Amino acid sequence: MDWITSAQALVALITGLVGLISAGVTAFVAVKKVIKANKGKSLKEIWALVMKLADAAMVEVEKTDLKGASKKDKAIAIVNAAAKESGIDITPFTEQLSAYIDQTIEFVNTFNKED
Repeated sequence: MDWITSAQALVALITGLVGLISAGVTAFVAVKKVIKANKGKSLKEIWALVMKLADAAMVEVEKTDLKGASKKDKAIAIVNAAAKESGIDITPFTEQLSAYIDQTIEFVNTFNKED
């Protein structure tokens, strides 16, 4: 009977991993499409785009089983990868993106505590 328990645990692990990969791919594709549509914009417009992309990435990452800093790192990685593939340099916004994600998470957590 131990092999049944092991098999069930393995199936659960594989299912979770497939879900995580699926969420990452979905977010990446969505972010990439938005970036391609907004090439050639000013820095202000690019920052607005980066915030929109970060919002979408955070929503997708929130659906995963990641915790804390791993969620933030995954969201940043999704935004960076999509921007890089689309030929947009968001390096000037790296610190600003990190701070934006922190502020958004803090706001959402404060809002959720009030409920």
